[in-house]
Amino acid sequence: MPLPQNDISAQYFTQQNLEKRLAFILDYLKKQTAFKTLQLLQKSAWWNSTSIGAAHYSGTYRGQPAILKIQGVKPNVSEAKNIKNFTDQNQSQLVRPPRVYFSLPWHKELQFEALVLENLEGKKLVGLPASRKEIQTYFAVYQEYRQKCLNRPWLKQPSQTLSEGVAQSFTQWKKIRRELFPNGHPLIEPTDVSLIDRAVEVLTAGWQQVDWQFQHGHFSTRDIFLKNKQYVLLSNLYWSWRAPYYDAVFGWHWYQFDLASKPDVTIKQLKQHRKRWQTTIAKTVQPKNSQEKRLLELAFLERAAAGLNLDGLITPSPTTAWLMDTLRAEIRQLL
Repeated sequence: MPLPQNDISAQYFTQQNLEKRLAFILDYLKKQTAFKTLQLLQKSAWWNSTSIGAAHYSGTYRGQPAILKIQGVKPNVSEAKNIKNFTDQNQSQLVRPPRVYFSLPWHKELQFEALVLENLEGKKLVGLPASRKEIQTYFAVYQEYRQKCLNRPWLKQPSQTLSEGVAQSFTQWKKIRRELFPNGHPLIEPTDVSLIDRAVEVLTAGWQQVDWQFQHGHFSTRDIFLKNKQYVLLSNLYWSWRAPYYDAVFGWHWYQFDLASKPDVTIKQLKQHRKRWQTTIAKTVQPKNSQEKRLLELAFLERAAAGLNLDGLITPSPTTAWLMDTLRAEIRQLL
C-alpha cells in the first residue's frame, strides 16, 4: 500500500531538538552497531533555527569507510524505505541512491532512526561556483533521472489539490519566518508580505487544474555525488509529489543562495551564473506549448517567493541583498 509522503518543514513546530539527545544516541549506537565514529560532519537545522533535526558522522562500518546519519524527526516514511523503493524501480545504470550498510528503525524512547551509508568521499558533481561543463553534466544527470528513475511511484498522492498544497506550505513557511525573526531582518522589506501573498494567489490560480507529479523533492547541487562513474543521489527522505518542474528549478534555487553566501563572489558573477542556469533549465525541459511554458514560469515563481519569504534570509550579505531585490523584481514580472 502506498505510504504518505514526508513533509519535514511542516514538522518544525512539533520537533524536539536532536542536540539534547545526541550523546545518548551515540552511546546507544556504539553498543548496537558496528559503526565506529571518527568525526562529526554536520548538524542539520531548519533555516537559521538553533534546533537540530539530523546529524551526520564519518567513520567505518565493518572496515568500510561509511557515513552515519541520525534522523531526529520522525518521518512518515523512513529514508531507508525510500532508498529501497527507489532502488527497486530504478532503471538507470548511471543514477542511483547510496548503498545502505545498516539501518535502525525509529527508536521510540530516544526519538531517532539511523542509517549507515557508503562514504562518497565528498566528490560533489557541481562545484561552487560551477563550471559550464559541470552545469551541462548536472542537467544530463537530471534528464537521466527524469527518464529512468521515476518509473513507479511508491508514495500516495496527496488528497489535497496542488493549489491547496502550495497555500498550506506558504502559510507554514510564513509562520516559521515570524518565529525565527520576530524583530525583523535586514533583508526583509515592508512590501514583502503582500508581494509573497500575491504570488501565492497567482500560484493557486495557475495550478487550479494541474495535478501533482511524483519526483525527488531535493534534486540539487548539494545532493549529487560522483563515485565510480555513477551519480549518487542523496536526500532520499524528500521523495514526494510536487508541482511540475519543481525538480528542474530546485537545484538552481539553492545554488544561487549558496553562491551569494561566498564572500569572494561578486554581484556580476552571481548575475552571470543565474542567467546561465535559467537558460540551461529552459533548454533542458523544453516546454512544448504556452501551457507548459507557464508551468515552468510558475515553478520559478514559487521558488522566488520561497526565497524571498525565508530561504534568502539565512546568510545576509551585500550580494544576498542584491539577490533578494532581484527576486522581488522576478516575482513582479512572473505575476
